[in-house]
Amino acid sequence: MSKGTNMSKGQSTSINRGRRRFLAGAGAVALGLPPLRDAFAQQASAAPYKIGVTYPLSGPSGSWGQLLVPAIEIGVQHLNEGGGVNGHPVALVVEDSKGSPEGAVSSMRKVVQVDGVQVIMTIFTNVVSAQIPLAQQFKVPLLSPVEAPGLVARSNHWAFAVSALLSRTLPLLEIRWKKMGLKRIFAFHPNTAIAAYGSGLVKAAAERLGAAHEQALFRLGETDYRGLVTRAKAFDPDAILMWGHGTPDEGTIMQQARELGISAPIFVGNGNPTSKVYREGAGKALNGVIYAGFKYDLGAAKKLVDAYRTKFGFDPDFAVIEIYDMVNMIAEGIRKNGYDSEGIRSVIAGLKDFKSIGGGAFSIDADGQAILPVALYQVKDVEKPVIEEITP
Repeated sequence: MSKGTNMSKGQSTSINRGRRRFLAGAGAVALGLPPLRDAFAQQASAAPYKIGVTYPLSGPSGSWGQLLVPAIEIGVQHLNEGGGVNGHPVALVVEDSKGSPEGAVSSMRKVVQVDGVQVIMTIFTNVVSAQIPLAQQFKVPLLSPVEAPGLVARSNHWAFAVSALLSRTLPLLEIRWKKMGLKRIFAFHPNTAIAAYGSGLVKAAAERLGAAHEQALFRLGETDYRGLVTRAKAFDPDAILMWGHGTPDEGTIMQQARELGISAPIFVGNGNPTSKVYREGAGKALNGVIYAGFKYDLGAAKKLVDAYRTKFGFDPDFAVIEIYDMVNMIAEGIRKNGYDSEGIRSVIAGLKDFKSIGGGAFSIDADGQAILPVALYQVKDVEKPVIEEITP
């Protein structure tokens, strides 16, 4: 998702200052509700169960992190309003990973070795790749919405991914491409670890279609991609695929592709277009874009959506729903096995038909991957916005 943001300065400052944050403020909600008074009194005197959060609050991915961490806070708030977990409030310890491997390691060491957290929520392929060895060493589970196929499988169930993998979303696009008779597909991937997983899948899909395939790796944080776009134009594609971290670069590439005369339809391999800031980054270049991603049901997620709208004034994106579910998965682990890293890990590894805030249910497979429902969508009007589910 792109890095533009509609947060007020106060909101942004609050998040950046809150790199270490403890949320147990359910007592105010309980005022005037006698049936909950005893539960909150017990909760207030109990030691908090802490969840570590290693999300980017600065760097190229920082503005997206600043829109996602509040969703984790909302999940914790809802738990605490309901009495916490086993009579204990839930609290967050937030550290800025900066979206980099170096930041990933230092932030994880901090929340585990200093703050003593028993479970961590994190994000981004390069971060999770750097943290998996530590998760195995410290025996502390990681939960993230990473979309790199097979990444968490090597962790021996110390890392879990709650996301719609490209290996599940790409087949929907492939069906669409076959119906359209596409013969020349150009893909843009970021030059990070995620490209190693995605590029092979896209190339294989093109080969199954009998289509020519070419790709370009773009560097995060740049503003001029016209050299890569010119290369794409010379390939004469009849389709462009974007797959990445949801950074502003993707919107810039879309805009520059249109400016340089590429009229081929644009496809996105995940749910990034659900993000308000992603839509703003891409602008009108996003109109007509077709994407495949996690089934995005705002009606089913009304409790979360209402709280998020109150905080920011706009709808949450698909990843907000995914990470809210992760908070509830962690709570389920604590509820069943106590505040113990191995106990939490074993519950999450065995989750079956777990109810999502977004409606429906999902299970964790043998590799630690959540099998989420997916669907195909099209952006009809980026300014309103209007996003409609379509058939492959």
